[in-house]
Amino acid sequence: MSSANETQTPPNAPAEAGNGDWERPVDCRETDRMNSYDDSDASFVYCDVRGDRSDEERQLAAVMEIANAISSRLDLNQILSAISRELSKVIEYDIGCVAIYEKERCGLFMRHVWRRGGETTGEGRFVPLDDSNLVGWVANHRKPVLRSNIPADGRFREIMKEDGLKSDIVVPLVAKDALVGTVNVGSYELNHFTDFDLDLVVRFSKLTSIAIEKCQLLRELDDLGEKYRLLMKNASEIIVILNAQGEFVECNRAMCEISGYRLDELIGRSMFLVTFPERMDEAKRHFFQMLRGEIARIPEVPCRKKNGDIVVIDISGGVMRIKGDPYVVLIAHDITDRRALQERITAQNDELTEINRKLRELDDLKNEFLGRISHELRTPLSVIMAYTGTLLEDRDQTIDPQTRAEFLRIIDDHSNKLLGLINDLLDLSRVEVSRTMLHKSEGSLNDIVKISLRIAEPVAAQHRVELVAELDAAIPIMSFDPLRIRQACVNLLGNAVKFSRDGGVVTISSRGGDGEAVISVTDHGTGIGKDEIPKLFEKFSQLDGGASREKDGLGIGLRLVKHYVELHGGRIWVESEAGKGSTFSFSIPCRPQE
Repeated sequence: MSSANETQTPPNAPAEAGNGDWERPVDCRETDRMNSYDDSDASFVYCDVRGDRSDEERQLAAVMEIANAISSRLDLNQILSAISRELSKVIEYDIGCVAIYEKERCGLFMRHVWRRGGETTGEGRFVPLDDSNLVGWVANHRKPVLRSNIPADGRFREIMKEDGLKSDIVVPLVAKDALVGTVNVGSYELNHFTDFDLDLVVRFSKLTSIAIEKCQLLRELDDLGEKYRLLMKNASEIIVILNAQGEFVECNRAMCEISGYRLDELIGRSMFLVTFPERMDEAKRHFFQMLRGEIARIPEVPCRKKNGDIVVIDISGGVMRIKGDPYVVLIAHDITDRRALQERITAQNDELTEINRKLRELDDLKNEFLGRISHELRTPLSVIMAYTGTLLEDRDQTIDPQTRAEFLRIIDDHSNKLLGLINDLLDLSRVEVSRTMLHKSEGSLNDIVKISLRIAEPVAAQHRVELVAELDAAIPIMSFDPLRIRQACVNLLGNAVKFSRDGGVVTISSRGGDGEAVISVTDHGTGIGKDEIPKLFEKFSQLDGGASREKDGLGIGLRLVKHYVELHGGRIWVESEAGKGSTFSFSIPCRPQE
């Protein structure tokens, strides 16, 4: 029960005594029994003597007596008390104790110190787990030691130096390769202990180690059980255990409070008790995926309470095995209020975002519209006023009839253009206010295409653009608003002409199939970049027609076409590549929309 001043493994220690193997202790003869690790008389023995037959019988009887005494006890204090008491019956010593290893504090503590006079001095004393003291050295190296002459051994710092022990035995307590502590006995006499005593303590330590370990495991099990009970009782999260059939095996109080069911109403019942019928298949799939270890979390699961209300929970889980059978452990958190709040906040944010977007859009449109309308209205008005003023000032009739006629034609063209702009604005406002403005009738779509072609021909002729029609005669008689479809065709033809090069060709075609008729207008002009296509059908959107064309118009023609087509239940799209021309197409269902 002492320790050295330096950390040093004693030399000449028999290798067989290492690694805690005490099943067959080393047979040390009297000549090497005092084998020391320096030149002093200190004995440092890692050995045991096979005694004669009577010694073995006595040893076996003593060990069996100790085993019976400690195996029936489950309390650590009772075991430690029994160790000191029972060991004193078979070995004479003055002081004995057990040093218990505590991993968290990296040391050992003296427990149940037994003294011949009944004192307990030294109880609870801390022993460092290092080689500076004998108890620490034995615990570290897990080798038993018998010292016959402690005063002659100056290599150790004595833990209980004040007791003046002359000889001692320190044996490690090891169970399942884990350090439990040491058994320590000491005497006030030199050469008091024999090899037989060492062998007895070694054998005794095995039973002691097993008993202490069993006690510690039982205590840990009790602590774990208490923690489990407290957890199940006080946890705010839902905790349930399901067997492989999806039946409740265990539920905590939170599960009962949130679901509205009593514990006896849940245990043994299927988890589908709290599942909505329409989500039964999904719940089964998730359960077996979790049972197979494929998933560990199921977010936002709506469950049915006993009163029929909905509770939304986030579920995390895993698989554990009890006696080889798989069980699913689920931990769930009630997020009903949080989800409802999130949905309200999200809805409000979306609403505010949309309002802000519309306000910004309206403000931008207002500014753009005012700038564009002032330009588009001022241009034809300026031309009209200029030519009208010239004619009014010609009181002497100096302008020849041919020039006068040309002036009147220009005035007429710009008047029509101005009227067209105003009509487009009025049509757009009516379209966006009312979706019941269609006046449908039965008719031929090809006839509308031909009429549109004749309307667009004068503008095409001015720009030396040829208009070509490719019509599918198989298109049946359909129900549509002829005025709106004609406006759509004329607007598409006008745009195609405006963006075509002089001498180009614009083709308008019709084709039927798949329950709809499709009108397409193709030009070979400047084309449209991919990033500009999404903007085409926005209000007041206008693309640059190139250096060969004057950029005019309010940019509402395609918007009108889109509205007219959608009012018929159709769709509109564009295929274009910059520098290679564009094809605008729209479809109209052959069957009237209900």
